[in-house]
Amino acid sequence: MASPIVIIVKAFIEVEEVILIRSDINAIISDIASGNMESFGELYDTLSERVFNYARTITGNKEMAEDITHDVFLQVYKHAERIGKMSNPVSYIMVSVRNHSYNMLKREKRVADLQDDTADNVYSISSVHDRILFEDAFNSLPIKQREVVYLHLICGYKHKDVAAIQNEPLVTVKWRYGQALKKLKEYFTQNDKEEKCDEYI
Repeated sequence: MASPIVIIVKAFIEVEEVILIRSDINAIISDIASGNMESFGELYDTLSERVFNYARTITGNKEMAEDITHDVFLQVYKHAERIGKMSNPVSYIMVSVRNHSYNMLKREKRVADLQDDTADNVYSISSVHDRILFEDAFNSLPIKQREVVYLHLICGYKHKDVAAIQNEPLVTVKWRYGQALKKLKEYFTQNDKEEKCDEYI
């Protein structure tokens, strides 16, 4: 039986799906390298929401996430020939998002203050009350735990793929994920959400 906190998060969040299989992504990026702008638009439509949300998960800032999304897709366009030959270009793009996000945070000198920010992460949640509650809980997590929750629970990446994106040992990623779920459950418990969690079991 799934953990109640996993169930409630999945019930409240519209899980993103990349419809195209990996080989299709490679083909699209190869077309981009040949100057096909329609393929670039197709890649953007497919991945931009995921890229933007991951950047916002790390930075906690909508404007920064928008800038990062723009920069990442510009890099994909410039280096499409090389990226198109990679075995997993989507993971490469997500690593690029992560690097851009942390670099921007360093430039803005915001890392130390990140936990105090009022992040504006917007997900598909069933009510205004639950949206606010989930955002508060999500944003209360340390930054790297937020990453793991977003990549694994929301995007659907396996733990080993998250470990590759974060460049961390698998055991570390699994520990962070467990700690994040524990903290989220504690947060919902404190806000009398356990009864609502049980509705989705």
